[in-house]
Amino acid sequence: MRPGNALLLLLASSSSLLPLVSPVSIPDFRPFHPRKPLPPVNPLIIPFCNKTDYPKICINSARYFSHEFPSIDITNMFNIMARALKDRIRFIQEKALAMSINQKDASVRGSINECIILYNNALDDLSTAMVGFVTRDKGMFETKLNSVITIFKTCNKVFNGNPHLLLKEDERLIKMASNSIAIGKLSF
Repeated sequence: MRPGNALLLLLASSSSLLPLVSPVSIPDFRPFHPRKPLPPVNPLIIPFCNKTDYPKICINSARYFSHEFPSIDITNMFNIMARALKDRIRFIQEKALAMSINQKDASVRGSINECIILYNNALDDLSTAMVGFVTRDKGMFETKLNSVITIFKTCNKVFNGNPHLLLKEDERLIKMASNSIAIGKLSF
């Protein structure tokens, strides 16, 4: 057999395996937008993030939205953190929905669906907390953001012995909500 024929034989046999790895058979968990290079960290966010419990998560969350504000003050910093949290909740919600559709175990699927409902509640409470921030109602602000954290912890409990497929995401959301509280408290 000539060397060129061996290559053709290899290509012919491997092309029959391509349908097994087609993009249709693999769930797509990418963010809403195709991944772009990370935007640079705005140095003005660092002093604010250093006053949170999770500065690294704060910086990584804020870097996506800080360029949308001409200046970074405490109000804009809270808006950046709230926007990042809201965006992340929606992303995790979409990921959970895709997991639910592909889940064979009815018990795990039920737990995931319960978390999807809880994420909707978290988005509502986050919106109310943002209203509390704008209207300078510290009680509403703190209560609703603490409620958001409680909702994420409730999602952790919903799995009740089943494999928790959203644990890492929920832990990150809890940290992001904690950072939002810390940043918001700086302005009261």
